[in-house]
Amino acid sequence: MRYAFPIILIALGITYYFVNPLMSNFPVQCPWRVLTGTLCPSCGSQRALSALVHGHLGQALRYNYFFVISIPYAVVAVLVSWYNIGHRLDRLKALAFHRYTLWGYIMLFMMWWIVRNLLHI
Repeated sequence: MRYAFPIILIALGITYYFVNPLMSNFPVQCPWRVLTGTLCPSCGSQRALSALVHGHLGQALRYNYFFVISIPYAVVAVLVSWYNIGHRLDRLKALAFHRYTLWGYIMLFMMWWIVRNLLHI
């Protein structure tokens, strides 16, 4: 189970390296966008991931700023949760999963949802 996350990451990276979300029927369309015509906070994440694995950071940011900026937090959260051997990362884990950190992240996520639709980002 410990190696499941790296294997999933490698599989996703390979998939999005060879499958272009703009030209393929592989990715599922966002149900929120199909139903409402507005962007959800995650819209563009598949294209951003594809751009990242091809080394195009600027393009990935244009697809979804919040997704790209959230990657370091996600990596830290996974590392301290699954790979905290010998409790060396307990302080970092306490910070990453502190209720203020989590609520702050949720608030930023919701603000991104509103701002991206108001500004058409």
